[in-house]
Amino acid sequence: MTIVKKLFRIGALSLLVSACNQEYNSVGVDLIATDQFDTETQEFPVFLSVSNLEDVQSDQLGVFHFGRYNFPNLGRKSANITTQLAIVSDPRFGIYTQEQEETGDVDNVNVINENERVSSVFLEIPFLVNQNDRDADGVIDALDIDPDDNQSDTDGDGVDDLLESQEGTNPLDADSDGDGITDDLDTDNSGYDAEDNFYEIDSIFGNRNSNFNLKVSELTYHFSALDPNNNFETATDYFSGRDFYQEGLVGRSLYDGSFELDFEEITFNYTEDDPETTDVDETTLVETRLSPRLRIPLDTAYFQEKILDAEGSDALSSDSNFKNHIKGINIRMENPAEDLYMLLNLTGATIRLNYEYDANEDQDTEDTSDDVIETISQTYFITPSGVQINHLTNDEQIALNTNPQERIMLNGGLGNIGQINLFDQDDSTTNLADFRSPNILINEANLVFYVDPTITENWSEGDLIADRLYLYRLEDNLPLADYFSDPSSGSNNTLNKTIHSGILEYQDGIPYRYKFRITEHISNLVRSEEEDLAENVALGLVVTANINSTFVKNAKLSENEDILYPIAALQNPLGTFLVGPNPPQELQDKQLKLEVIYTDFNN
Repeated sequence: MTIVKKLFRIGALSLLVSACNQEYNSVGVDLIATDQFDTETQEFPVFLSVSNLEDVQSDQLGVFHFGRYNFPNLGRKSANITTQLAIVSDPRFGIYTQEQEETGDVDNVNVINENERVSSVFLEIPFLVNQNDRDADGVIDALDIDPDDNQSDTDGDGVDDLLESQEGTNPLDADSDGDGITDDLDTDNSGYDAEDNFYEIDSIFGNRNSNFNLKVSELTYHFSALDPNNNFETATDYFSGRDFYQEGLVGRSLYDGSFELDFEEITFNYTEDDPETTDVDETTLVETRLSPRLRIPLDTAYFQEKILDAEGSDALSSDSNFKNHIKGINIRMENPAEDLYMLLNLTGATIRLNYEYDANEDQDTEDTSDDVIETISQTYFITPSGVQINHLTNDEQIALNTNPQERIMLNGGLGNIGQINLFDQDDSTTNLADFRSPNILINEANLVFYVDPTITENWSEGDLIADRLYLYRLEDNLPLADYFSDPSSGSNNTLNKTIHSGILEYQDGIPYRYKFRITEHISNLVRSEEEDLAENVALGLVVTANINSTFVKNAKLSENEDILYPIAALQNPLGTFLVGPNPPQELQDKQLKLEVIYTDFNN
């Protein structure tokens, strides 16, 4: 299950949409006794073209693609990451500044050369995870045998999930402490850590157990935050197409080796025992818990030289100096044993620099002969921040059909945009002006895209397809009026804007269609002046990873044509396949069209 691919049952969705529709349609309809008039349905052809992106602005995304994967019917995609780093200006390592260490203090014998040394360095980038728990029983929905019943017994030990969570046993293991006695009979489960968290790891495609070569390299290219081509008055836009590693703009290798993913929660114990709690050794207790993530060991010698040994220098005195001192890092996957692709939370990433230093303990006496030099452990955090670029490539893009009006492929990531024209103003049979009238009430207007059944012939649960589309105005890149007036909301992508929708619907467990309700949009067109055709703007259609996100990035089509592209489409590596406006004979019943249900008071 992934954030961009939440498979849900159409029965439950239909009930939700049906309930919403009844309330939605009641607004304004009862003001006129419409049963005195005939309600008519008319279908209009839809004109759809698709343009592929040549390049896209891919900086500052938050959620980044990483890896290599051959997406079925879409082709092979690759992604790597380049990011600058940031520190707190003029950091102090240990207790005293570097100047204090060098000059000493005749009044304080504890001021000594602390001899700071790096013990380990890890680059940590969290996976996308969720802990959704609808029934609040302590078991996330993805693992719960019945996510709507907190009295369910997921592990089958005779104790319901909620009670196990309250009593500190594991609702996912019939024998929480592994002593051979099931939880319903065991009177002592103290061997189980009830603070352990369970996660659903999202948005990983391919073989999760595949090993691959992972490379982290120092960057030698200096980024400019402000655009020199615009007199340094605006931020510089960085595009996906430029790969700094391939250009040779890298220096020292910080990690280069075989790597496998680890999906366990990461825990850190307290580093010191509290002498006041004689019955508890705090070093055996967990102080910090982290969600599963990439945890990559980095070259300690590099960070000794660049960070600890640079304490007190100009290199660490400001952010700009530091970004010239360490220009950034490049992270890439090579030669996976089997295809593997993931979305990562770069916003939550950090470099954890663990180091030790010497501290003098004077025993509170004037005699220095009994002083003790202690070794203290400490952690310093460096933040991936500043310019962050996702390098995306389509290594083997597949063309679905030579006639794009028959079948439409929509692709996320470095993908494409569908352009929709709802009415043909040159065709008198479908001219929008002929349909405009102050005496026409639009009851409902639907734009329906059917999934190409030839793609889903051998469909099985877990196959990949975009779970949602996003429809917007190409003229100003804003959603339709129906989007803004839709009050529905929920905790994830498939529960927001469910009236306007664009959510993938299933029929008999097979992807079936995406349906948009655009009643307000069509009503506004009908109510506008007959000669004012400006409002009938072209619409954009893309896949989306987050229906709540309407922000856009700069992009380029063929021949360097500039366009704006929704960020949520860029963050979704999946795609879908639609029956077009001029399908082959066997798919005529699924032809792309606009359906308008209206009441004509002229009759």
